[in-house]
Amino acid sequence: MIRYSHINNLVLRIYTKLPDLSFPLNPQRVVALIPNCRYMSYSDFATATHTSVKEIITLCESCFGCTHYEISKNRYLILCNESFAGNNNLGRQRWTLAHELGHVLCRHLEHDFKSASYSRALDSLTHSPHEMEADCFARTLLAPMPLISHLKISSVAELQSTFGLSSEASINVYKGYIKWKANHYKTAWEDNLIYAYITKQKNR
Repeated sequence: MIRYSHINNLVLRIYTKLPDLSFPLNPQRVVALIPNCRYMSYSDFATATHTSVKEIITLCESCFGCTHYEISKNRYLILCNESFAGNNNLGRQRWTLAHELGHVLCRHLEHDFKSASYSRALDSLTHSPHEMEADCFARTLLAPMPLISHLKISSVAELQSTFGLSSEASINVYKGYIKWKANHYKTAWEDNLIYAYITKQKNR
């Protein structure tokens, strides 16, 4: 079960803490807000550990990204592949990091005692509750429905240009937005999110 309200509140807190807010949003700015979380690219981690990127991919069980949680010290390390090979474009990299942040902030790894690490290939056929929740977080962080509406986005191309998503993600998010718009009723969270965005724009 996806905790939509919890994810919405997480994103609102992030938007409030950021000194300014513009899109496309760089998720690395969010990592900087989390004291016990670090980010490294596959290539930097390979250099630091005297291994190869191929070995890091094998370790993570993903060509795109993974998160390691060190239980004894309560700290996270997010690893993402910044290579553009295999259609790993900038939009896909942005989504991967936001997705991994979802695992961290939703505390999935802390509650999963079977494994101390998570990895996910974006074309994975698995749809576990944690994976769906992390995707929901990524979508809400990078392109929240209220701001798509506030910015009067009217096409997939405009959404992709504004929020910096991949083509595939842009299509899926826009389809979701159309459904959201049709069944939409305004909430206090939506008002607060738009207010945070407008306020941060004035601070830029």
